[in-house]
Amino acid sequence: MAEAPWAEAAVAATDEPQKGGALAALLQAALALPVLALPVRAAAADVGEIGFAVLGYKERGLMKISEPLAWARVEIGDNWTLSGSALVDIITGASPELVSNESGSPMRTVTGASISDRRTAGDVKLTRRFGGLSLSASRAVSNEEDYRSRAFGLEAALELEGKLTTFNAGYGKSNDRVRSADDPLLDERRDTKEYLLGATQVLSPTDVVQSTLQWSRGKGYYNDPYKGTLTFYPGADLPVLLPDTRPSSRNSLAWLTRLRHHVPGHGTLQASYRYFHDDWGISAHTFEVAWEAALSESWSLRPALRYYTQSSADFYGRVVPQPPPEALSSDQRLAAFGGLSPSLRATWRWESLTFEATAGYYYNAANLRPGGGEAGFVPLRAYYGLASVVKTF
Repeated sequence: MAEAPWAEAAVAATDEPQKGGALAALLQAALALPVLALPVRAAAADVGEIGFAVLGYKERGLMKISEPLAWARVEIGDNWTLSGSALVDIITGASPELVSNESGSPMRTVTGASISDRRTAGDVKLTRRFGGLSLSASRAVSNEEDYRSRAFGLEAALELEGKLTTFNAGYGKSNDRVRSADDPLLDERRDTKEYLLGATQVLSPTDVVQSTLQWSRGKGYYNDPYKGTLTFYPGADLPVLLPDTRPSSRNSLAWLTRLRHHVPGHGTLQASYRYFHDDWGISAHTFEVAWEAALSESWSLRPALRYYTQSSADFYGRVVPQPPPEALSSDQRLAAFGGLSPSLRATWRWESLTFEATAGYYYNAANLRPGGGEAGFVPLRAYYGLASVVKTF
């Protein structure tokens, strides 16, 4: 199984041990397509839109991922909206599957020579408007060799004061099955319920603020069946191998706030902050600032910088203590570290078409966390690109 790489999605990656799970979650968030997400581009078209995007991602020396994605949104009559998306993850490369101290200090080891996998996913969402009230229902599915997910969501949005204030509420539930290409007998279940409350307020003709609170309750199989910890004890005849073992439940809380300030004739300042905390002991902070510069009526440029930091899980460790604990994982996505991600996006609009191209870089390291991160954390360097075209009608 591939290690999900994204800096700001490192915590989310521990929710989905399947290949590319965090990658898909990140892309869906960027396009406002998840089951429980506030629409970033609400009313983007008078009647509808169709779009296609291709995402490419490459870690230095490890994973390579490509993901084509198509989506559509259409207005039906005066009160109905139907939207949907479909994607394919194509993953190749190698993944660190073992932490061993055979060399004298704990080291990540690529025990799987190579990985090749494909994931298909899709979702559909139907919205009905009753004046200022909108009700939505959605369904999402995801399939790959060793992971299957089925989810549905319900949302409500209420517009007040001439659409200056909008309140949102949502509920989602996913039922997942975890399997393993190495163990045909493994077939475990995981169930998660998610709840969301949010508000969007137009502060002035040039300022908008949005804040959402999301919490989830999950139970079931959270272990990563492809990872383990191998420990050599001085004087012992044989080492101890402990498979990745995590708690059988996870409850989390996330708070996200976005601010948009438009400078007429120049561009828009975009800033956001996200706080995450769970009962595994992980606390994470994500800050992002961007400037959407209007170069002309057709062209815009958006440089951005994102900073991420998290604490380690209570059960994270790079060696197996004696006696072995009930829960232990050496997956460094659960370690304490920080990350920086600069990106640049160019947008060109021509009549009913919008073309976008984004290039970005990720760097995760222990010394990027205030006070220092986990000793022995192996820095991650990765590059990604995203190209998309959208037609409105």
